Amino acid sequence: MKSKLYKILAVFACIGLLSCEKDFLDINDDPNNPLDVSLELLLPSTQLDMAGALGTSGGGLSRVTSIYMHHWVERRPTLNDYALSGSDFGVTAPWLVLYTRTLADIEIIIQKANEVEAFPYLGIAQIMKAYAYSLMVDTWGDVPFSEAHKAGNLTPAYDRGEDIYPQLFTLLNEGIANMEKESDFQVGNEDLIYGGDTDLWIKFANSVKLKMYNQIREVQDVSAEVSALLAEGNLISDGSEDFQLYYGVGTGPDNRNPGYVQEWNAGNANYNISPYFYETMANLNTFNHRNYGGDVGVVDPRIPYYFYNQISEVSPDDSPENPCSYCYGYVDPGSGDFITVVPELEGTGVVSIYNFSLNIDPNEGFDQGASQTVSGLYPLGGDFDSGDGGASSFAGGNPQVPQRMLTHYALKFVEAELYLTNVVPGDHRAAFEDAMWASFDKVNEIAESVGAPVMEETDIQEYIDGVLADYDSDDNTGKLEHIMTQKWIASFGFGVDLFTDYRRTGFPVLHDGNTDNLSYTIRNREFPHSFPWPTANLQVNGNAPNQKVVTSDDAKPFWMN
Repeated sequence: MKSKLYKILAVFACIGLLSCEKDFLDINDDPNNPLDVSLELLLPSTQLDMAGALGTSGGGLSRVTSIYMHHWVERRPTLNDYALSGSDFGVTAPWLVLYTRTLADIEIIIQKANEVEAFPYLGIAQIMKAYAYSLMVDTWGDVPFSEAHKAGNLTPAYDRGEDIYPQLFTLLNEGIANMEKESDFQVGNEDLIYGGDTDLWIKFANSVKLKMYNQIREVQDVSAEVSALLAEGNLISDGSEDFQLYYGVGTGPDNRNPGYVQEWNAGNANYNISPYFYETMANLNTFNHRNYGGDVGVVDPRIPYYFYNQISEVSPDDSPENPCSYCYGYVDPGSGDFITVVPELEGTGVVSIYNFSLNIDPNEGFDQGASQTVSGLYPLGGDFDSGDGGASSFAGGNPQVPQRMLTHYALKFVEAELYLTNVVPGDHRAAFEDAMWASFDKVNEIAESVGAPVMEETDIQEYIDGVLADYDSDDNTGKLEHIMTQKWIASFGFGVDLFTDYRRTGFPVLHDGNTDNLSYTIRNREFPHSFPWPTANLQVNGNAPNQKVVTSDDAKPFWMN
């Protein structure tokens, strides 16, 4: 079922490649497939493509980045040990949908909007283009830009990331200027993100700039630009202004969150919850993996929003259907005895597998579809874990939960980082505390929107106080680790920026299969500096570079020291 899903998504992406890169067999006009699409129809389809390309389903960029950042574990050779290649679906699918379809359609919107002076559409498209390209540069390094999607040019050159970034700042400024112009055109509900709200699009554009300036702070003096943005304050200022795309509950056509559709398809979840991630939140350290800058000492109250246990409590009377490697225990199918595996998990229903254990885990190959812990309400619209257990399936869950992309809490973490690293003067501790509160508020916002329980303020306060007590006792390196670790926890469900944060700061410290006390976890490769380019694109584009070695210095993005 999983491989079939990947094939369907691959075909879907490849269709986009054919339709956007080259006009095949266009000898006749098909009235059922018009060659011209209105701005009102093109904008929402472009936004859906962008959210999907960045999201949590198998074809989204958050899939591989979240696995590499140890939120999820998949039993796949290319994902288990940093072995991603240019022919892997996790590379080709998001590139195809983001570059070949999303950005190609954005270019059409820009052209059409320019012709008729539809300035709101033009501004939105320019801002979306800058945002999408910034993520492509952060992920792949050099990408086609100056010659991309130009009529008649099917082999665009790859521009250097350091040459693209300045043009993206210019594009964002142009987008803001166009949003502020008078126009006979108005954008309404066809804008699936902000409903045509000019002020929110301008706030988003400024927020993208702040994030990008933080990204390049180690290779460029950005203090003046950051100071101006923070002084103006026209940024995403609360969770209601987050750059995110809400989904629906319909199946014909299917408008549900793609991550939910994939992961809550009864017994067919692709993602196992990383034990490292779970134990960081649960204040456990069962396999000598904790390198976190001091233990918080408090269990994170977001756990039931993040993880859904299909077994309420693993026990001899309610055991996983097969032997498991990360669980309290299981009933041996031969002897009928209950075998304890991880004693510290007693009282929980957590069932998962370890990172770095492909082909060496003694429990590998056992299906746990009906018992494994799956992604819950917050990351992709599963159920809140009330502790009662029950199978994950389309009969439950909340498929309307949005795909988060750029949020208020993420910006507050950025602000704390900028203050701590002395890019600009400011109170890094206060910004860090605000960021944590905003991240908890986001979980409560989503919970409240679907009728799930919300976290008590006293529980949130206890957790934040525990973090801040440890934060106050650390040096600046330890403080940065705290900021990036809390951002990592808060951003479950959007791994794209976390992949970038880790390469830029070295935090959070990740699980290392060579230093834990597990005999069946081995890390054979180093963390990649960037994604490989899609092999198929290199093969058909004579102006493309040779494939990179992703761990070499040449593969580093320009902002990475």
